[in-house]
Amino acid sequence: MKIEDRESYDRFVDAIKLNLIMWRRSGAKDFSEISEKLDISERTVRRRYNTPGTLTLEELFAWCELYGKDPSEVLRGAFHEAKREG
Repeated sequence: MKIEDRESYDRFVDAIKLNLIMWRRSGAKDFSEISEKLDISERTVRRRYNTPGTLTLEELFAWCELYGKDPSEVLRGAFHEAKREG
């Protein structure tokens, strides 16, 4: 896959990662709880957490459900960040 505007993509992924970090800190969920919800291994959860560009939409949706967040708002916020001038 070739992304032409790498800076926008990086801002998009950073916005998703920031959400994951903030949710985990405020929600006090550990990786085992997240792993159970996403039905993937803890190792994979840690990898997704560290490199959110590898998240599938299904995983992101489940992660949002776990923390009671609206997935469309999360994506809308990330798209807004992607459009922001760096």
